[in-house]
Amino acid sequence: MKLTTRKWSLPVTVFTLLLLVSAMVAAQTVGGHLAASASQAPRFTMRGHIAPVLKQYKPMHAANEQQPMNLALSLRLRNEAELDALIAAQNNPNSSLYHHYITPQYFEQRFAPDQQSVQRVASYLRDSGLQVTGISSNSQLINVSGSLSQVEKVFNVAISDYNIDGRTAYAPTSEPSLPAEFSNVVLNVSGLDNVARYHHYSHSTVQSSTSANRGPAGGYTPSTLRSAYNINPLLDAGFNGQGQSVALFELDGYVPGDVNTYLQQYGLGAPRYSNVLVDGAKNKAGSGAPEVELDMEILSAIAPKATQKVYIGPNTAQGALDLYNQIVTDNTSKVVSISWGACERETGQSLASAMDNVFKQGVAQGQAFFAASGDSGAYACDDSQLGVDYPASDPHVVGVGGTKLSVNSDGSYADESAWSDTSSSRRGGGGGGISQYFKRPAYQDGIQTSRYRAVPDISADADLRSGYSVFIQGRWSVIGGTSASAPLWAGIATNINQYLTSQDMPTMGSGHEALYSLFTTPQPYAPYHDVTTGDNLYYGAKKGYDLATGMGTPNAWNIARDLAASNS
Repeated sequence: MKLTTRKWSLPVTVFTLLLLVSAMVAAQTVGGHLAASASQAPRFTMRGHIAPVLKQYKPMHAANEQQPMNLALSLRLRNEAELDALIAAQNNPNSSLYHHYITPQYFEQRFAPDQQSVQRVASYLRDSGLQVTGISSNSQLINVSGSLSQVEKVFNVAISDYNIDGRTAYAPTSEPSLPAEFSNVVLNVSGLDNVARYHHYSHSTVQSSTSANRGPAGGYTPSTLRSAYNINPLLDAGFNGQGQSVALFELDGYVPGDVNTYLQQYGLGAPRYSNVLVDGAKNKAGSGAPEVELDMEILSAIAPKATQKVYIGPNTAQGALDLYNQIVTDNTSKVVSISWGACERETGQSLASAMDNVFKQGVAQGQAFFAASGDSGAYACDDSQLGVDYPASDPHVVGVGGTKLSVNSDGSYADESAWSDTSSSRRGGGGGGISQYFKRPAYQDGIQTSRYRAVPDISADADLRSGYSVFIQGRWSVIGGTSASAPLWAGIATNINQYLTSQDMPTMGSGHEALYSLFTTPQPYAPYHDVTTGDNLYYGAKKGYDLATGMGTPNAWNIARDLAASNS
């Protein structure tokens, strides 16, 4: 049969239209199914992003969806059990790996996330509309940016504003998630909230100088601190930090002229500091400048010939994480001083775990982190609940608490008590207590009974009424707080490392094994002043280890000689 176009023109047109409509409906149906399938694709939830402190607050309203967000995704390490075993062996005097530290290059080859995983995550983030702004050299961190609404979509969260004791903060109302294919790759997303307050711990005042042991406005001078903690024998023998580098973790800038005035006043030599700026930070002095200057000045008082590398970054969760990671990947400083922190319950366990991975790399490289334990005593969140500060509570960080130091007329050591102060509107005391996140590390076995990490490990003077003489904000002042005891200990560790190196002996490494070994086994010389009086607003000092002062305060020359004897 012959068919003509004319005869079939109308039916063909209708038929064609029906086919097109059918195809469109089918496409929409398939597209709808695909969209539903995509939205319902298996995802994994990343637990621990909701800070425990948020349980006592209710969200007010949705956060500004146009708000710019800067995030850092932390990726899981490879062979993590092997890394933990390596760190244990590095701190075991009976191991062939004792004090055999790795390089950043070895870490990247053996423990860092593999490049294929890094690129998979980065590609997903780009395809999802976020901008990948950087990938760390050790592949642990991927930095991204985008609007709050974009971030909400990518991580399937709703971010709300909260009123936290008069301060507006934002945070997700549920845990973030990602496609299930990344469940063994991504550990944490830092920057989804700004609940944690990374604050410095120093408190300052101005007094009148009343004795030869005091500075122009009061406070202990470098010579008094050196005498009280028996640092002079190290300095007299030339162990003053020469050839050593110390990293200072800072979330603000400083005024070089203030530091230089302090150096000149106390005859500490030429400036030996330089800046390492992270995440676009500048050395611009803000409200936290007194903290930075305190760190630099106290470190100069104890280790005047050490090179200081001042790492400065933005005061955000991402900024703090990037700063720690930069210090670790640079690996140029074997001692790190940290005087900034946040209440552990504000930090969130996921972020703490991500930071702990960075600290693990550092200690495997032989770096020691000395962190202030906080100035709120046993109440790190400044409320009625017991708590500790992070990162001092991290088992790979040496937590430094606070005492009140008394000296004799010649500046020599007289006595000490645990630091607490209830005389002012803001109660203060040396941070200490039990971590909610970290299990008890092996070096604390037999020292305390809790199943969780105890803080502090060690202490030094922090009381404002004894205080430290410093030059900040263009004037002489007195500063107290564990912000001062942390750089003091960092300076002592620096001088001791130089002393041990001169004798071809292992340095203090990550600090914990060296310091706790002196406490748990008899030594030729008493390494610590055992503080047995006072409290930190809750925990009392007592004979031996306690949650107010840890193992005690330093006798630097004795520690150096004991460590040398143990390695001879």
